[in-house]
Amino acid sequence: MSDRKQQNMLMGFLLAAVLLVILAANMVDEHKLNLTVAKDVTVVEPVQTGVLEQEGDLYYFQMPNITEKNNTFLFYTNHMEVFVYADDRMIYSLTSDESIFGRTPGAMWNIMNLPVGVKEVRVETTPAFPSLGKQDLEFQLGSAIEMQRSVVTHSIIDVCVCLSILLIGIGLFFCWLMIFSKTNEQRELLYLGLFAIIFGVWAFGETQLSVFMYGNRAFWSYMAFTCLMTMCLPFLLFVREFMETEDKYLHRWIAGYIVLETIVAQFLHLTGVTSVKETVLFTIASIVFTMLYLLYAIISGLIKKKNRRKIVANIFGLMALVVTAIVDMGGYFTNVSEANQLGKVGFLVYAVILGVETARVAQERVQENHKAEIYREMAHKDIPTGCYNRNAYSEDTSVGVNLTGVQIITFDLNNLKQRNDTQGHMAGDKYIADAANMIKEIFSGLGKVYRIGGDEFCVLTRYISEDTILEKRTALKDAIMKYRQDNSDASFGIACGYATFNPEIDKDIEETRHRADISMYENKKEIKAAN
Repeated sequence: MSDRKQQNMLMGFLLAAVLLVILAANMVDEHKLNLTVAKDVTVVEPVQTGVLEQEGDLYYFQMPNITEKNNTFLFYTNHMEVFVYADDRMIYSLTSDESIFGRTPGAMWNIMNLPVGVKEVRVETTPAFPSLGKQDLEFQLGSAIEMQRSVVTHSIIDVCVCLSILLIGIGLFFCWLMIFSKTNEQRELLYLGLFAIIFGVWAFGETQLSVFMYGNRAFWSYMAFTCLMTMCLPFLLFVREFMETEDKYLHRWIAGYIVLETIVAQFLHLTGVTSVKETVLFTIASIVFTMLYLLYAIISGLIKKKNRRKIVANIFGLMALVVTAIVDMGGYFTNVSEANQLGKVGFLVYAVILGVETARVAQERVQENHKAEIYREMAHKDIPTGCYNRNAYSEDTSVGVNLTGVQIITFDLNNLKQRNDTQGHMAGDKYIADAANMIKEIFSGLGKVYRIGGDEFCVLTRYISEDTILEKRTALKDAIMKYRQDNSDASFGIACGYATFNPEIDKDIEETRHRADISMYENKKEIKAAN
């Protein structure tokens, strides 16, 4: 199966999985997931509402017979201070703590146990920020276990989507880190991975389960807005790298605004001038500018008629991303308990489409680099023996190369012509291959092994002691004797000589090699005399 078919199958499989999540989110029986109708949980409506002097809201409840089995009172607030009174006695409070993370309680599930037999409950809520609008609160009364189970169950799909986005981001990030970080190529993998990680953290922090699990909501609120501020920058850089846009200044202006807006907002927040939530309109502007840049990149690609697959992937992904932006951003202004699950699923679709397409491009780049590496290797390798060839030898000993301390060990095969004449060239080729393997096995630890002629080999080393070279030559002699015995081949032999570059007597490495050849021929005579 071709790589393109495999990629298309992967894309189809991932999109099918996402569609199943969407169908599951919309087909599950709401009566089993909705807090308002959970078993042993009822919605209680206030008998009277009012307005506090501090721009807050007041709710009065007449309670039925409260027992230990149904005395848990629960409701969700978003950046609101809360005071709850049972028969005029305060039983619960949620206030804004002065901390580095802000003057807000954050998003919170307010859960408390009402005293048994209480008749009247009063709830007072005050917005932490003047800019917050009125919230439509829903109050539940019933079993604590059923309430907790309902919150967890209702968040399962949402949490799975957020974790899927996080895993995609982590996968892309580590893919770039392990494969392309050294060459600094395919940076779109890095940027998309960072964007998905930040988005996933932000989205998970807004789920009902996260709100229910973590008590320090001021910290998580601060983290959510910080993620919201910073996620635009890696996405902007991803679009530029992925779409290969050629603008010089536009992306820099947008990136400069994002960085400046983030720094100023954080400074104002940390100095207590204003909260990051109150600067959200400037963050929305960052998102709008980034989306406009994406449109610019798509239109530019259409005009120049290039990157067709990337444009198509971005168009489909953009439609999902627009839904995400509208739904999730709307959550901040309508103060709902969590952004719609479909919004996060929309981004998951975008992450899958762009992630697969980015990975496809990266894979093609890896294959191209691998082919180029093979071609470079072929230009410097002797295919039959696997040794470096004469071209590699010439480059490694070219003019300008520092030859101080360089030693050259030369080899010549005995009786090769006789082998070709009597047994044929196939036998001669095997002789050469076996001899090359023997030389590489013994001498490759000292340096590169080159085949510089038909039956001529050499090894380039540097600062190797003469005793070490003599030990290797003895090991070669022992290997030859063993080969002769194992193969009943008395004519097999390899002569070996060596010399060290001496600038006082050698003009270049070739004169050193000539002296090594003289040493080799002396060794050849010794071998013939011994036989």
